[in-house]
Amino acid sequence: MLRMTMLAALVLTGAVQAGECTIGNARYRHDQAAWWLSFKPVPQMAASNQTAAFIIALPNSGVTLEGAVYRPNGFGSPIWSISGPCATGSAEICDFVEGEPSAIYGNYGGVVGFLDDARGAGAPDQVILPRLAASLWYSMYRQDEFEPDIAAGDVFTLTGCD
Repeated sequence: MLRMTMLAALVLTGAVQAGECTIGNARYRHDQAAWWLSFKPVPQMAASNQTAAFIIALPNSGVTLEGAVYRPNGFGSPIWSISGPCATGSAEICDFVEGEPSAIYGNYGGVVGFLDDARGAGAPDQVILPRLAASLWYSMYRQDEFEPDIAAGDVFTLTGCD
């Protein structure tokens, strides 16, 4: 009886933990490249309309890029930006997506919509950052981050939650 109770408790604990997967503790891997994405707390000195922050690790270059999600005027579609060293070992910081801002999307059970970046929001199955791959392709990271047989896109898929 004790074993059954302990087994039931473990199963229930696993179900609760699985249900607590939020953008704050989710980890994502790029579908084709070796890139990783995870959300982090919004920096204290961030712009007032910044609603989320994330990092993208580029392991081949050994670089971490800093991303931000904003809501223009406090509402509307969430837009994103990303910056980091202009090249491996560089102290100069570059913005990698120039021009008009792009919306950030989430795939929630097969339905794609704007990323729900509210504190404690459930983690989407995928995070979509339009124009990310093209922006990195035309950067100094092209040589290290793009494999010859990979056509990297803009999708990161959920791998787990901490």
